[in-house]
Amino acid sequence: MSGEDYPKDCVFCRIIHGEEEATFIYRDANVSAFLDIHPLFEGHVLVVPNKHFSNIMDVDSESLNATMQAAKLVSEMLVKNLKADGINIVHSTGKSAGQTIYHFHLHVLPRHAGDDVQFQRWWFSRSHKASREELDALGARIIR
Repeated sequence: MSGEDYPKDCVFCRIIHGEEEATFIYRDANVSAFLDIHPLFEGHVLVVPNKHFSNIMDVDSESLNATMQAAKLVSEMLVKNLKADGINIVHSTGKSAGQTIYHFHLHVLPRHAGDDVQFQRWWFSRSHKASREELDALGARIIR
């Protein structure tokens, strides 16, 4: 990964190029996976393409596919080796979605029974059951 041009202000690019420290759990020619320095759970892993892309709309198909394949592999490692009961894979694009590092990445979160983070409770407390008419009208707006 040497000799590539990349944004020097991107911490993930600096990690990939060995200019910042990280604990890698997987690396290949296209993707790197390393432990998050601010873990939500023990074993919280970031999976990033080695090439710089700002967000999901910027990433090319090859890098997106490689990143998702690596997330699957990391998920299997977390289930097998940390005995995770489940996995959440989270991505944010844009400031309003909570993106703070503008290098496309996935958070792979190992989950255990009783870890007391209830996405479902939050989700259902903020959502409503949409009517067929609402869904059809919204679908038409999205695909136009």
